[in-house]
Amino acid sequence: MDLREHLIAESARYCAARGISLSRLAKLAVNDGKFFRRIEAGGDFGIRTYDRFMAYLRDHPISPDQPRARVPLSSAAHAATSGRAA
Repeated sequence: MDLREHLIAESARYCAARGISLSRLAKLAVNDGKFFRRIEAGGDFGIRTYDRFMAYLRDHPISPDQPRARVPLSSAAHAATSGRAA
């Protein structure tokens, strides 16, 4: 799973559990409500944006009981667990 797929999957899971839209999550995480619309249209994003999303998901768990280890701390952490370089 690459960073793009990971970001979309984790964001979709988070939104489903919280009952919010991807647009709302993007507004909260990176102040860009059209982020996922652009990604779906073939747009790209940088490592810093990925890291900002992961930090938001880590810092705003779905519930207090959610294990924080599910969300990588950064793109480097994701790369380490997936065997790819960041």
